[in-house]
Amino acid sequence: MLTKKELTESERQTLVQDFRKILDSNTSPGKKKELVIQDYLEHHSELIPTPNLLNHGLHFNVIVSQFPLDTSLVADYVYLTKSSDTWRITFVELETPDKKIFSSNKKQVDTSSAFNKALSQVRSWQVFLGEHSCESMRRLEPILYPQKMRSNPVTFDFQLIVGRSAEKNSQTSRLATLNKIRGESGVSIMTYDTLISYFENGPRYKKNILALTKDKFRFKHLHVEPHLVFSYVPADSLILTTDQKAILKAWGYEIEKWEAGDLLTVNSRVTKKTANHALVESGLSGIADL
Repeated sequence: MLTKKELTESERQTLVQDFRKILDSNTSPGKKKELVIQDYLEHHSELIPTPNLLNHGLHFNVIVSQFPLDTSLVADYVYLTKSSDTWRITFVELETPDKKIFSSNKKQVDTSSAFNKALSQVRSWQVFLGEHSCESMRRLEPILYPQKMRSNPVTFDFQLIVGRSAEKNSQTSRLATLNKIRGESGVSIMTYDTLISYFENGPRYKKNILALTKDKFRFKHLHVEPHLVFSYVPADSLILTTDQKAILKAWGYEIEKWEAGDLLTVNSRVTKKTANHALVESGLSGIADL
């Protein structure tokens, strides 16, 4: 069972206030503001929007941080979703909230050079995936389960998060320009105020954060009880720290058996052998289900 602890109204307000302070603040010397923002989002993953989920929801309830499409192209984060016959993978680029979307040209609406550069970066991902999608899919393969669904069709979505809403909302012509760019580029453009709006008006729940280390994944942040991860992903594809193992054991996961090669297919926590033994001990019979 996936634990999704709902924040209190006071906690929600505090979270948004703290996030706004970061968006409005000057970055400390030596720190890139987008990295500071990403760190805050990953620690408070309720704020990470996943607006284009298919009917199976957020795959494994995880966000993949700093995902390398190849050795030179890196998305700030990626998330997966699926239906019974399709995968959808969304690649997200975080730019600074201070970056201007539009130029200062008062005669006509023009996007800024900084925005154009950010958009070009995302479009380079589109070009790469159009030619070499197999490389990115190979990197994601350790979490592409059920295995029989790996061959299902895959669609790629792209999001660029940049700037603030006040700038784009100041003129209807600016809104129209962004809508045109979305349609032509296939890139969804969001501001940081849009993230806050999603948080305030949509579903709010913690997501776990994964990261890829060579050919294995690891939990960068283990916020909540993992959903189905240990039912499918074997120990040779997922790295756990000593502290994470202790937390998972306290949550009821048979981690030692998982490490020994047995998947935790019953309630995402225990092996089928353990569950069947419990049934026998209780005087019942039958085979435990996933």
